[in-house]
Amino acid sequence: MNINSKKLARQKSILRKWVGNGCRGTLEACTGFGKTYTAVIAIQKTNEQYPEKTTLVVVPTKYLKTQWQAQIEQHGLLGVTVVVVNTGIKRKRTCDFLILDEIHNYASAVFSQIFSVITYRWVLGLTATLERNDGQDYIIREHAPVIDRVSLVEALKEGYVSDFKTYNVPLHMSEQDAQEYQALSDDFNHYFSKFGHDFKQAMHCLKSAAARNSLATKFHITAEQVHVWAIQFNRNLAMRKKFLYTYPPKVQAASAIVHALDLKTITFSESIQFAESLTQATNPWSSSYNSKMSKYKREQALRDFQDDKSDVRVINTAKALDEGFDVPGVEMALICSGSSSERQNIQRTGRAIRFQEGKTGYIVNLYVRGTQEEKWLRKRQKSSVNIIGLQDVDDLLYQVAGIGSKEATIDLFR
Repeated sequence: MNINSKKLARQKSILRKWVGNGCRGTLEACTGFGKTYTAVIAIQKTNEQYPEKTTLVVVPTKYLKTQWQAQIEQHGLLGVTVVVVNTGIKRKRTCDFLILDEIHNYASAVFSQIFSVITYRWVLGLTATLERNDGQDYIIREHAPVIDRVSLVEALKEGYVSDFKTYNVPLHMSEQDAQEYQALSDDFNHYFSKFGHDFKQAMHCLKSAAARNSLATKFHITAEQVHVWAIQFNRNLAMRKKFLYTYPPKVQAASAIVHALDLKTITFSESIQFAESLTQATNPWSSSYNSKMSKYKREQALRDFQDDKSDVRVINTAKALDEGFDVPGVEMALICSGSSSERQNIQRTGRAIRFQEGKTGYIVNLYVRGTQEEKWLRKRQKSSVNIIGLQDVDDLLYQVAGIGSKEATIDLFR
């Protein structure tokens, strides 16, 4: 294992801050920095100084559990147990050292029970960003406040991650597609306006009778009418998302990129249907990985992707590999659709920028220009760096591989 001495020094400085805070806190660091290895160092020190102490690692997915078990074996860690959070909250447990990987997940009403069912002395949380859209991150801050942050800007400057470029590639709708999208958007906005364009209020009215009664009283209508508005709002929201997430020209664009660029690639989307369509379009160079596949098929897909002798150099997923997926040598993250979440952007970016000598990682965002998707992209990239706005897919192929003729690039987001 190659050790980056500068990164190691930074990781140890983080742990000194953690110890200074009573061995209680969360590390917020960009994907690719080495949050897991920072925790490994903490366990190693615990093993050395307190060999009788036990460590419990809680993870959100079975895949992350497998990765943690590999780390335990690789580093010869002692007294460590790994559980998936769904299992972890089912009964009371006791440990000396509690590590909560992807700790932002543990602020929900169900998963926040982890802080009450487990009795622990020390706690270390790991996340790319603790902030949650629902504001529930305050629950985590009470138990494990952020003790240090490593931004993507710092990681790039200090060489903790590989150099990378982010390309935003617009897709232009045909007149017919534009009309279809506009109709969907008009229907959505009609019902959204009923709630003062307040997303939280609309969703609250969808789920809560009390919220519906309150709004009904305000507008002198029935609660049943408010419920109809909320249902129509949610229905039209879903239809507009589906249009953008499964937009057929995206399959064509992503397929053209995969075939033209011989890069080890992960593609991300918000739709399993889209990911499967892309796998079909890029056969035999790619495999799917999603929650609807059997465990055996998922494991086989990962084995093929990681095997340099395999034809598979692309793995197509929806959200299943957003967190915790660590494969050396990934060169491109091709994001075919995404949310407005900055955390999701950091996690997906991190898949292609883990340090490798001489590597340049590419993060490619496809989006339908002039739609809500462009707004989501702006929002999730608010803290991003190295963003280059392009004209189209041909422009991307020229920028990355010198294919075709050069078109002037435009900076769409700066």
